[in-house]
Amino acid sequence: MAGARLGQRPVVTITLIAINLAFFLITAVQSRSAMDLSTSGLYLHGGLIPAEVASGEYWRLLSAGFLHGSLIHLATNMLSLYWLGIPLERILGRSRMLAIYLLSLLGSSVSVLLFSAPVSLTIGASGAVYGLMGALLVTFRRLRLDLRPLIVVLALNVVITFTYPGLSWQGHLGGLVVGAVVGAAMVFPPRATRRLWQWGVCAAVVVVLAGLTVYAGDRIGSWYCVYQIAGQVACIPAH
Repeated sequence: MAGARLGQRPVVTITLIAINLAFFLITAVQSRSAMDLSTSGLYLHGGLIPAEVASGEYWRLLSAGFLHGSLIHLATNMLSLYWLGIPLERILGRSRMLAIYLLSLLGSSVSVLLFSAPVSLTIGASGAVYGLMGALLVTFRRLRLDLRPLIVVLALNVVITFTYPGLSWQGHLGGLVVGAVVGAAMVFPPRATRRLWQWGVCAAVVVVLAGLTVYAGDRIGSWYCVYQIAGQVACIPAH
């Protein structure tokens, strides 16, 4: 349906989990803890702080999606990535699943830039995971499968997002929207023009997100941030 090869092992999902685990091990060693990673240098200099992104540290848009605050945070997201990523990769294929994951991660970060406070720190793979959920929804719709189980899971996650403090609804929303848009481009186009639509929409999403990043950065302006020993960050406008 989307161009996947039958019988391929879902190596992309497993590789993404391994990368997240590697990031976690580095931050755990740096902070000497598995439950509070806020003193890790990678955590502070890789987490998504809109003020720092606006000042030119654009790598945070991607690196933040591979960082987690605790072992529980990591385990929750990796289980979700496994449960959603394996079936989606089998249906779409490796490259398409990877494109959805990375674009959803980027869309999640850009949404944080647009709607979060300039001096706030966001981390975690949940934005990308929400993107996989959005892609699975449109894929199930294309296959005419029962959407109710997925809708229930999505509804529960939305309730949790707005109920528990510290969860980024901005990141979850951005990931979900981008994942659904790119997922639809993967499964709905006719076979004759399938690749053109799939990768054309991916390119268009990158352009749109880049434009929104420039807009958000211009609105936030330049900041000067200082990192303290206790894992705290303090920022002031540069002008």
